[in-house]
Amino acid sequence: MVARVAHDLVERLAEATLALGIVVGSAFLWIGIPVGGFWLAGELTTSAEGFLLMVLGGVPLAMVGFGWLLYRINDLYAGFRGAERQATMGRAAWLVSSSDERNKVRRARAPRPLIDVAMTASAVAALALLLVWFFFFAKMNLVTPL
Repeated sequence: MVARVAHDLVERLAEATLALGIVVGSAFLWIGIPVGGFWLAGELTTSAEGFLLMVLGGVPLAMVGFGWLLYRINDLYAGFRGAERQATMGRAAWLVSSSDERNKVRRARAPRPLIDVAMTASAVAALALLLVWFFFFAKMNLVTPL
């Protein structure tokens, strides 16, 4: 009995750790990688062309690679959630026509996966941070040196 409780506790802890990794990793994907890529490109290059090449090549590749890693973590998380929970999910919500059934029934049958919610929320947060930075903190130098 004690072993079963300890096993359940370890599984819950692993599930929570993976969920936290998905949420934090999604924020890092949309905010940390671009900011870090721009900073690293600025440190490693001396020309504008080199900076642009490094940013346009490196940041998207890093985001794709990290996104792949996040979806592998999501697979582990789904495994901890259990096959019985996945079996009750049914078809994905985006595959169902809006006229097929009511929203409440559709959401109950196919809830959104954590990774979808985390990626959407972190992309919206990154866009909001970009807009705040652009309108309130970015300084434009209109005078160029000769």
